[in-house]
Amino acid sequence: MYLPLSSVQLFDKLKWMTSKEAAFYIRVSVGQLRNMVWRGQLRAHHVNNGRLRFLRSDLDKICVPNGKADKWQYPSI
Repeated sequence: MYLPLSSVQLFDKLKWMTSKEAAFYIRVSVGQLRNMVWRGQLRAHHVNNGRLRFLRSDLDKICVPNGKADKWQYPSI
């Protein structure tokens, strides 16, 4: 029997994430994620084919709960 993993279970197993996965994880668009990299708010790693990869630990560092359910506050530059 196939039981789908919740997003929490899925991300617990990932160390590296693609842009799309990282954007979903921190609940922003891929464009906003790239802007955060460009502004220096988030560290990204380039792999051989020129694509960006993100460490989950880096994504966890920038997310700070602001007291509201399912909302995150991002640190300003």
